[in-house]
Amino acid sequence: MRPRPKIIFEWCLRLSSSRGKGHGSRSPDKDDVIIGKVISVNVPRRELRIAPDTSHPERFHLLRQLRLKTRENQTLVFPVASVRVIENRVIVQVNNLSADEIAAARGALVYVLRAERFPLPKNEYYIDDLVGLVVKDTGGQIVGRVTDVWRTPANDIYRVLDDRGRETLLPAIEDVIVEVDIERGELIADVSVLE
Repeated sequence: MRPRPKIIFEWCLRLSSSRGKGHGSRSPDKDDVIIGKVISVNVPRRELRIAPDTSHPERFHLLRQLRLKTRENQTLVFPVASVRVIENRVIVQVNNLSADEIAAARGALVYVLRAERFPLPKNEYYIDDLVGLVVKDTGGQIVGRVTDVWRTPANDIYRVLDDRGRETLLPAIEDVIVEVDIERGELIADVSVLE
């Protein structure tokens, strides 16, 4: 029995901008990856409350500095003093004495360099690594390319479009997804199961 593919959320910034997640066009660089958004700040305590945009909020414990891109397209870098993960929020206390900079962090995107992404176990993939993969059926025929990944309670859905714009929706389950090879840029799917 093949292991079920698992999707990990740490969005490439350029993808997030096009997904309508409210991030606008604040892409610091195509190689930067969003891991959260600052939803509130406590200036006197120098704390930033962050809604993580990652499947691994514990990754914030590994950060020595917090890189932010503000709504005004300003880049801020704060040394990290401490990190607490509470339910589905991350609270980061920063070593910064500028009350204005801390206040400006409200609504900012938190990002890391692509090289700093959380290392994944086997059969776990980043969304931006899946988008663009060529999808082939088990006979080697091209079905199209992955254009989007949708999260649903049951399983993820890979949206695939061919050259003519025809859509195929692939559930990310072991009966359908046969192989994912990021290095080759291919995904093999058993589309006969969908008929």
